[in-house]
This record gives sequence, C-alpha cells and structure tokens, in this order.
Amino acid sequence: MSNNLQPPGSPLSPLSPPSPFQPAYSTDQKTIYDVLYSADNPPEFYGSRQPVKLGACPHIVKLKQKLKENDGNQENNIFENYRSLVQYSILWHKSRKIKYTSDGKRRKPLKELPLPQCSTCLDPLSRLHACLHCVYIGCWRKGHLKDHQKEKKHTFAMDFDRHTLFCGECNDYIYDIEIDEKVVRSEIVSKSRKKKQRIQYTLWEPTNQDISTIVKNSAINSCQGIRGLCNMGNTCFMNVILQSLVHNPLLKAYFLSDRHNPKNCQKQFCMCCEMDDLFTQFYSEDKKPYGPCRFLQSMWMSLKELAGYAQQDAHEFFISALNNIHAGCEEQKLSHCECIIHKTFAGLLQSNVTCLRCRNVTTTCDPMLDISLGLRPVEKKKKQAPGSVAANNSSSSSKLLGGNNSNGITDKNGRRFSADDAIRGKQGNTLLDCLDRYTQPEKLGPNEYSCSKCGNTFQEATKQLSIKRIPPVLSIQLKRFEHGTTSTSKIETKIKFPAELDLTPYTSSKKRDADNVYTLFSVVNHQGKMDTGHYTMYAKHRNEWFRFDDHNVTVAYQKDVLDSKAYMCFYIKKSLEYEAIDPFSM
Repeated sequence: MSNNLQPPGSPLSPLSPPSPFQPAYSTDQKTIYDVLYSADNPPEFYGSRQPVKLGACPHIVKLKQKLKENDGNQENNIFENYRSLVQYSILWHKSRKIKYTSDGKRRKPLKELPLPQCSTCLDPLSRLHACLHCVYIGCWRKGHLKDHQKEKKHTFAMDFDRHTLFCGECNDYIYDIEIDEKVVRSEIVSKSRKKKQRIQYTLWEPTNQDISTIVKNSAINSCQGIRGLCNMGNTCFMNVILQSLVHNPLLKAYFLSDRHNPKNCQKQFCMCCEMDDLFTQFYSEDKKPYGPCRFLQSMWMSLKELAGYAQQDAHEFFISALNNIHAGCEEQKLSHCECIIHKTFAGLLQSNVTCLRCRNVTTTCDPMLDISLGLRPVEKKKKQAPGSVAANNSSSSSKLLGGNNSNGITDKNGRRFSADDAIRGKQGNTLLDCLDRYTQPEKLGPNEYSCSKCGNTFQEATKQLSIKRIPPVLSIQLKRFEHGTTSTSKIETKIKFPAELDLTPYTSSKKRDADNVYTLFSVVNHQGKMDTGHYTMYAKHRNEWFRFDDHNVTVAYQKDVLDSKAYMCFYIKKSLEYEAIDPFSM
C-alpha cells in the first residue's frame, strides 16, 4: 500500500507531509498524510484522538510577549525560576550518585542537597513537578500538582527529573527553544564547575642562594607583647599578675579580638575596659615601660583593702582582679557563667567524705578558680606502742601511699621512698608531692561530720579531694606565707615543678586522657620577706621565656624558670596549642 501512495524516490517518510520543494504530482497520487488528515474523513475515523496541533504553546508565547513589554521585570519571571530549578536539579542528582574509590569501594557523598518532596503529601517518589510561579512542589501521580494549578491559577511547572515544561492550560508538556537553550547552558555551566585538585605538598629545601636572599631581605621581627611595667610605689605585686594575665593565651585571644569594646561600655570603673587598654598598650609600637595607673585606680575603687602603697600579696590581688574582670563582663551569670574568666580559670573540685562506721560516701562539688597547695605535710602524732591506734594509722598511711611491704613505699606516681621519710616530709619538695598531699584522704575531727545513715550522729570520717572538671588554665599557689597570731613567716623551701604536668592521678575519674596534660607558661616568684620583699615573674612569649622585673625585661631560659622559687605557677592545656592563637606570630 505504501508503494502505491508514496511517490517513487521521495525522501519523505510515509507520515511526513508533502514538501513544497518536491515536484508537483497529479491529484490522483496521494500520500498517507493526505489520507489520514483528509477533511472528508468522518469523526469516528480518529476515535478519541484529535489531529496533532502544530505550533508553539499560545500561553508561553503570550507570556514572552508580556515579559518583553515589561522589560523582563515581571515579579514572577518563570524563565529565571526555570533556570534556577534546572541548576538545582542537576546538582541534586549529582550529589546522589555513589562514587567509587580507586580500590573499588563505594563511597557515599558527604554533602547532599535536601531531598525534594511533595508539599501536600510529603511523598518524594511520585514524579515531582516544581511550580514556576511559586515555591510549591507537587506530585504527578496523586494529582496534587494539577490541584495546585487550578486553585492558584498557576500555568507552568517543571518536571524535576526530566526538566520538561508542563502547561496546565494545555494539559500537556510543551517545547520552547529558548527554554531548551537554558537547559543546555545550565548543564554546561554545571559540568564546568569541577573542584580543583589540591596541589601536592612537596618539601622545600632552600639553596644557599635562597638562604642568602632571605637573610638579606628579612627584617627583625617585632617584639609586640613584650613590655615592662613601671613600679608606682610597691606595686610589683600588681605588675607580676598583670604580666601573667597579658601572657595568658586565652585572655589574649579574647581581648585582641575586640570581644569587649570600651566604647560600648557604660561602667565608670570597668576592669574589662582596663584589661582591653592594657592589651592595646602591650601590642602598640611604643616599647617604653608602661604605667598602669588607671588599672590601679580601678582596683582601689573596687576594693578598698588594696588602696594605698603598702606591699600586698600577689595571690590576693590575682583573685580580686579575676572577680572584678568577671563583674565587668556582659556574659556574667549567677550560675554557669560564660564570662572569659570562668571559661579560662574555672574548674570543679569534688569532695568525698566517707563515714568510717557505715562506709557511706557523701559527695559535694564546689567551683574553683585556682588551687592553693601547702608546702609542709601534716604533722604526725608521736609513735605509740605496737598495736595501738598510731600503729594502725601508720599502716593505713602506707596503704594510702600505695606501699605493700615494710622496707619502703611506692606512691601512685611510681616514686619509692621509706615510710618514715614520707611521714616526715623529706620527699615533699616537688609539686607532685604537694598535689599528692592535697588529694590524699585526711581524717576529720570527732564533731566535724554527721552521717545521715547513722541517724545524723557525729561519726569519724575521712575527707578526700579530687578535681572533677579540670580548667583550661590551671593556677597554682604555693603557700609560702604562714600567718601566726603575732607574726608572719615565710617558707623558703624550694619546690621543684615540671614544665609539663599531667593531672590524671588527681582527677576524680583517674582516666588517662591527653586533655589532662598541661604545659607551663608563667611563674611568679617572691624574694625576701612578705612585708619588705619583691616580686618578679617569668612568662613564655612565642615559645621563648622572658624574665620581668617591673620595667626590666630580659631573655631567660627554661632552666632558669624551673630553678626559681615559685610562688604561683600557671599551666595551660597542651591540647589547646596556644602558640597558634598569637595573631602576631606569623
């Protein structure tokens, strides 16, 4: 049949309409196209289908004309919405692909775009279409898209998977060459956005010429952060504490990042404002010794006991300064304070009281800003006959120290010495020994503990301290001053302290953790008597040690620091890597 109807040699397919460029044929020769679409055919010939309508969608043509009249500034420009949706669809499908590594293993993408779903039934799998007039996404199978188009009178939508355009008025998918170009352009742009590969790291070994060029063109690194403080009349106690605060990495990061702006502070005597000014002075170009007069005045106004030019205790000034800086912070709260002082120095001290009768343990936790350690062990009573109470106490002391024989005792840090030496304190000349005594159980007095399980009656008990939550910066005071009824004496015992301190044995959990290791960054020393003595200090700056004696600043070595008679020691968690916090270290 096709051979009789189709002209010989015609390049057209049987269903193609006749071309105007072909030669004319007689009216008796007809193509299949003429037969199928003849006007003489009855309606029943076509069934339910109508002849194909050729030409563009009239609604998209009308919309284009309207956009041209408004210079493309229509509020809901479906072409821009369509372009954005196509790009999002392409990126979303890329993010869903499972990638394979070089060894053949499947790797799920780490970053995925949000999963689109129907705004009505929340179904993500029912052939989603996105409305180009609003942010609605509707499913095709359940008819939610068409319901939305009828209700809102929105005409156009996009198939999220195939990027085809659907016209609600025509109830059919339509084609537009401009829209098709936008799809192709979006795909090209998306493919061009490939991640650049990282340049592989190679070790650079400078040549002799490189070294000479670097030395020739290098400049001396600025000493910002190193500055002496003037003594304004027995104010060395204040100078050493201020130097310790300035060289505290966490405080330095806080104030140099303008976390407290004096211009926004309305307080008359604000210690936070004075600390901000202190850091500004230390990191300015001026290298002359600085006199912190305003800081001293603010302390005098806030604490009358410190007013005057008498020598004061550096530790008392340290605690007062922390309290006043805390009061000047906007983040201060009665509980769970978020101010910089509590974030830096605050820890939690746990106290366990054990009833010796029923073994009931009462636990309390108290906040702490520092730890004060005694330099002398608790004096023991005179020895009694074997079998007496004193002999039993000596045995319990041996158990507390970890010993298991009569020849010697091994403490929990692995040091071995005799029981008599432990009792007399001959081995108590290190910071670890002071911490051992601080955290070992001590017997309470007969009327100091009332046990709830024993009918609220006074019972013999022991008390043991431990650190439940360690602070980021650990401040330790060595109690060198003993205050008597008539006079004050100073303990000149030299206490050896380490450059790195592991607090694991003194924590409540006793769980070893790298976060429990501290490194030393500041030491305060005192020479002479309490009333007529003098304070100096060591501080680490850019991994170098310096000695500060009021306005005099000299280079020091770690050996000098560890050999000094410390009064206060400041440690910071090693895990903080505080050298990287210094913004001027590059």
